[in-house]
Amino acid sequence: MPSIPDEQSDSVSPDQICIDEDELLVVAQFDALRHQVPTLHMILLINITFLSFITSLGHINALTFLPSLLATLASSTRIMKWRREPFPGVDEARTMFRSTVRTSLIFGLILAGWSVHVLFTGSREVSAFVPFFAALSVISCAVCMVSLPYAAYAVIWSGAFPMVLAMLATRDMSLAAAAANLAIIAVLLIGWLRRQHQQFRGIVEAHALAIRNEREVTHMAFADQLTGLANRRALLTRLTERQRPEGQPLDTTVILLDLDGFKAVNDRLGHGVGDALLRAVADRLSQQVPPPALCARVGGDEFAILLPTGDREAVAAAAEHLSQLFATPVRIGADVIAIRGSIGISTGTHWPRDAVELMHRADLALYESKGLGLGHPFFFHPHLQQQRERRSIIETAHLDPAAVERLEVHFQPIVRTATDDIVGYEALARWHHPQIGVIPPDELFAVAEHARVAGRFTELILARAFAKASDWPSNLSLSVNVTAGEVGPGLCTMIRRMCERYAFSPKRLIVEITETALLRDPDAARSAIADLHAIGARVALDDFGSGFASIGYLRLIRFDLIKIDGGLVSSITTCALARQLLIGVVQLCRAIETPVVVEQVETEAQLDILRVLQVDKIQGYLLGRP
Repeated sequence: MPSIPDEQSDSVSPDQICIDEDELLVVAQFDALRHQVPTLHMILLINITFLSFITSLGHINALTFLPSLLATLASSTRIMKWRREPFPGVDEARTMFRSTVRTSLIFGLILAGWSVHVLFTGSREVSAFVPFFAALSVISCAVCMVSLPYAAYAVIWSGAFPMVLAMLATRDMSLAAAAANLAIIAVLLIGWLRRQHQQFRGIVEAHALAIRNEREVTHMAFADQLTGLANRRALLTRLTERQRPEGQPLDTTVILLDLDGFKAVNDRLGHGVGDALLRAVADRLSQQVPPPALCARVGGDEFAILLPTGDREAVAAAAEHLSQLFATPVRIGADVIAIRGSIGISTGTHWPRDAVELMHRADLALYESKGLGLGHPFFFHPHLQQQRERRSIIETAHLDPAAVERLEVHFQPIVRTATDDIVGYEALARWHHPQIGVIPPDELFAVAEHARVAGRFTELILARAFAKASDWPSNLSLSVNVTAGEVGPGLCTMIRRMCERYAFSPKRLIVEITETALLRDPDAARSAIADLHAIGARVALDDFGSGFASIGYLRLIRFDLIKIDGGLVSSITTCALARQLLIGVVQLCRAIETPVVVEQVETEAQLDILRVLQVDKIQGYLLGRP
């Protein structure tokens, strides 16, 4: 697997993926010369030895092989240097090449001088061997220098052509013919060397192209194409590379950051603006993270930071620094977007068995951070692991027939305050799972919505509720709850299909939604509510007064019923301010001519106050437990 950019580089831009072909050529030339130079010196030693022997026939003495001994000493030094020398770097290698060219030029001149000396001072029999040895030495050296053409040219020009001129100067026809032969061979050899070097260079260029393509593929494999940050694969690769044996001190932290409300930005302003927002967040992250960290985009609107430290204080400081990127809005063209996000952190004291476990832990912490909705960093703690296992069971429970069989629907009456008549019931889920025991409805749907399977549970609950409610008197309504994630194009289709299956009139149905659905995607919520009204179903705004955005939406969306959150009721018997708040909410609902249901009525004293206020309907444990 190709390695990802190391440590301080978050990403590699395509502009950085370049190969200097000249430098790669120097590397290839050096590698070729490491094998060619020793061969060249061996050829020279053999030729010098035999030429010394031939020129000394009849008077061999101690000095006969002195040139060979001197050449052996010089060649041994050069051979050892080239064989043992690692690549010294481009600049040093070029210096060695220039030295080799100079050495080749000097060698050619020495060879030519010696050959000319023998030619004019030796016997005719000896002189006949001079062209042969000269041509053989020059051609051999030139061929060995094919990867360094200037050195080969230097040998040919300094070694061959002075010999040609010397042989022509003897006015001997046989030597003149040999001179012409050597000159022609030298010219042809220069052309051959040029073509060979071009082929050599072509091979190097093809190798450079292959490396460039490999790096581009590596970049595409390890970089996020939209933001230029590292991607999930790069993050996991780096995390695996940092893995230490289980139990060793932890020196790595994973931070996950998720944008809240990004889907609404995409739907409202378009994917172009959404992409620009992701790039802007990526730029801010790159500026906020400390230099040794790796910053990556690991999902649609989810980012990760890999910190090479396990020190909790340092991690907390880094996370707090990261949270500052939400402090200022992002301007994209004419749009100003306030960004919110959640941050989950996985750190600790010891390495787990699998490095990827740090990612899972950070994801659990991120889940808790999103649940809190405060945008503050949340650190993983072991209790979250148990919660994860519990959530995992809940997420897949709809696939387990034995578990589904234990899912029950209970009904809590809704009573008209003025007459004490029951006007309807709210369907409430109660689930005693065979493995993990009682699962409260809030937990069930929070987990199911996060896993995008809430619709499966809602259908199960509707099926059981419709099956029972079909036998009720036609004047009794049925109220059902749906999660914020279900409030969209498919909600009305699903409800109409379920009503038809159980022959239940949509006019008897009240669909309760919370303000979270309005905040998440106002346009989708408005459209879904209009579709429900179109089939005759009524829509209630649930938990009114528990949040901060409901009042604004009362101007934009028509609700058939408003259910006042029990939090406004619990202290009305003991707190004057609580009573005034409740009075204000009730009067607001009357002003917009929308009926009210007050939830969680548990005492006679509370009921008396609500009757004085002439609240339309009430429900709670005082009137009937589900």
